[in-house]
Amino acid sequence: MAAKRTAAAKKPAVKRKVAAKKKPAPKKAPAKKKVAAKKVAPVKKAKASNKSSAGYDKSAWKKNKTTANRVASEQPLMKTLRAEHRHIASVMQLFTEQLQSIENGELVDTHIVYEIMDYMVGWPDRYHHPREDMIYCRVAELDPKAADEVVTLSGDHDQTATEGRKILRDIERWRSGEVGGLAVVKSGRDYVDHMYEHMTVEEKIVFPHIESVLGSEDWRELAEDDQLRAVADPVFGHRVQREFRNLGRNLKRNVRQGVERGTIMEWVGIEALMESLDVLSMAYDSARSSTGDHVRAAVEDSKDYFRESPLKSPVRCAANNLKLSLKLLEEVAGISKETFDDLSRVNQARRDRMRLLNKMP
Repeated sequence: MAAKRTAAAKKPAVKRKVAAKKKPAPKKAPAKKKVAAKKVAPVKKAKASNKSSAGYDKSAWKKNKTTANRVASEQPLMKTLRAEHRHIASVMQLFTEQLQSIENGELVDTHIVYEIMDYMVGWPDRYHHPREDMIYCRVAELDPKAADEVVTLSGDHDQTATEGRKILRDIERWRSGEVGGLAVVKSGRDYVDHMYEHMTVEEKIVFPHIESVLGSEDWRELAEDDQLRAVADPVFGHRVQREFRNLGRNLKRNVRQGVERGTIMEWVGIEALMESLDVLSMAYDSARSSTGDHVRAAVEDSKDYFRESPLKSPVRCAANNLKLSLKLLEEVAGISKETFDDLSRVNQARRDRMRLLNKMP
């Protein structure tokens, strides 16, 4: 019994000693301060880059990595939205070209300009943007952090539609001679810039977040909604509607000319590359030939020096080799300058041909 009591009495004493050793831990305090200091810097950087140039909050659309039912493959609805963005971008490209022609005082088919904005007001604003808004609302239900940005995007859609109708009225007045073309050019370019900015934000920030939040069940329910069903595009659908046939023909012509111009530009680039390789090959041959001539001259001179005076020949050979080397470097520098000039001329000729191709209708 005495032995047991002694053992029991000793155990608490050991625990108290261990606890006493663990309490101070003075060396860990500075480490905590360093960690805290490291955490502050990234937060400041994130705050500085949250807003896009159009005022969208990027942090609200970060991918949700913890979503369990993320869909790996691209959903048909998202595939459709992205295809519609490409169609809108091609229309905006044609609109930009028309606005440039108006600014330059060139002859413009005013009906094409009218059809462009009539299409934008009549189809993307009525079908494309409302479908996006419905998908955004579903995301806001699952991710409250994105709710404010959903309101911003939906409001932007409404504002874009209002601006589009205003530009369409300006185009009608321009066609009747009530307003000048420069007014249409200014408002049209602002519209185009905003459309590109809006679609870029959606493609790079919003769409990836949507795909990370919505699961298979969400997409199934959205697909069953009648308001989200595909609507035939009057320009890019299976049949171009009659009122947009001029627009459709111009878009096809732009695509065809783009392919032709791209092929020609690619060939111009290949031709310039081949000419540049020829210039470099000739420069290499010249430098090698010049080097060989100087080496042979140095060898022959050295033989003559040794025959004339063996004792003085090392000094005379060294001096002669130095003179020949300096002369060789001078010739190589001249070859390099000529090569650089030739390459510059080839590149300038390529740029001139590219500039002429860009000016072609």
